[in-house]
Amino acid sequence: MNCFFCKGELTSSTTTHVVTLDKCIIIVKNVPCTQCVQCGETFYADETAQQLEKIVETARRNVLSEVTILDYLRAA
Repeated sequence: MNCFFCKGELTSSTTTHVVTLDKCIIIVKNVPCTQCVQCGETFYADETAQQLEKIVETARRNVLSEVTILDYLRAA
């Protein structure tokens, strides 16, 4: 499988996903992904993207601080 953008090789990896909401920044570490070794673009499996949406929504409702850092494996 090759990168959609640069056609580089893709490899399994983990990344950090950052979401900026109204008054809060949510950082999710150790998110499983496929990453291009050439341009660094990341791609998420459908299951991972759905889980990220759930994690961010839960954090949005429950967080009182300006910056929240979560671990994907612990928050899933």
